[in-house]
Amino acid sequence: MKKKSLFLLPGAIALMLAASPMIPVLNQAAVANPSGVGGARMKFGQLNLTDAQQAQMRQIQESTRQQMNSILTPEQQEQMRLAKEQRQRPNLNLTPEQQSRMQEIWQNAKTQMQAVLTPEQQQQLQESRQQWRQRRQQQSEGASQQ
Repeated sequence: MKKKSLFLLPGAIALMLAASPMIPVLNQAAVANPSGVGGARMKFGQLNLTDAQQAQMRQIQESTRQQMNSILTPEQQEQMRLAKEQRQRPNLNLTPEQQSRMQEIWQNAKTQMQAVLTPEQQQQLQESRQQWRQRRQQQSEGASQQ
């Protein structure tokens, strides 16, 4: 399980960095990502965030992006930039220390974002995550049967 979560870490980093340009449109349905791909982005568009909540989310994501970038070497930052341009998942070859620090930063950001949401929005987000997991599980079961 630990290896699996470490494999997902570069993807989570890439999603965080790739999602940052979309923050100003968090309230628009386009961010809802109806295809279900990229579940880490969760359907913020369906949460009807207030302007103040959107501003707080932007601030959290910018801070998180800066913290994560400060951990990466210049070569890793370049790999991240190129992967983002090509819309691919980067292979950053993070050290165990970098992985640990990135996971800590991501958890902190997740906690801060949760705190911005109302209890109703948190419930909606939880339901959205469960639906995404179910769709993903069904897709993987369908692929394994082929």
